Amino acid sequence: MKAQLRWLGPDMQLEGTTESGQIVKLDSTTKDKAATIGASPVEMVLQALGGCTAMDVVSILQKMRRTIKALTLEIDAKRREEYPRIFTHIHILYKLASPDTAEHELERAIKLSEEKYCSVSGMLRPAVKITTSYELRHDE
Repeated sequence: MKAQLRWLGPDMQLEGTTESGQIVKLDSTTKDKAATIGASPVEMVLQALGGCTAMDVVSILQKMRRTIKALTLEIDAKRREEYPRIFTHIHILYKLASPDTAEHELERAIKLSEEKYCSVSGMLRPAVKITTSYELRHDE
């Protein structure tokens, strides 16, 4: 896998290009937020974790032939104060709306993502405590 980053200047703006040709804007969050053109690299780590596990959970539930009306992840992370300001704890709240998914099925999908499929979680887990919870609504 490869990635390319190009400094746009004049401050910390970067443009990243993925191996598949997708373009991502990155910026520093230390300046005026209104002038920021993209997420910080650390924010992107959380987005990557959330995206990875969300895709896993959707895929697993679809294989179970479950109906997904909505899935939202809320991720809360704590960082240490000293540099490097690494994550010390990440909590992921899965909010699923599904008329036919049982709690044990959602729990299994989350567990499979955490322990088997999510590469981002696999990279972070040795260094960061990651916890999860969920809210399941049986919307029709």
